[in-house]
Amino acid sequence: MAEENKSVQQDEQLSEDQLNEVAGGKNVHERRIEHLDNQTKSVENVQETRLEHLDNQTK
Repeated sequence: MAEENKSVQQDEQLSEDQLNEVAGGKNVHERRIEHLDNQTKSVENVQETRLEHLDNQTK
């Protein structure tokens, strides 16, 4: 039973190591979050510009 647990842990560790090597691991995830954050900022900027434009029209 102890050998099975070791085997499972080693398999999980290998999978994690392989993910880090192949996909860049956390770097890929961090880049995706950064990209989404930048998209959110862009949307906020567009909305702010539209609101300013509407505000200027009403003045």
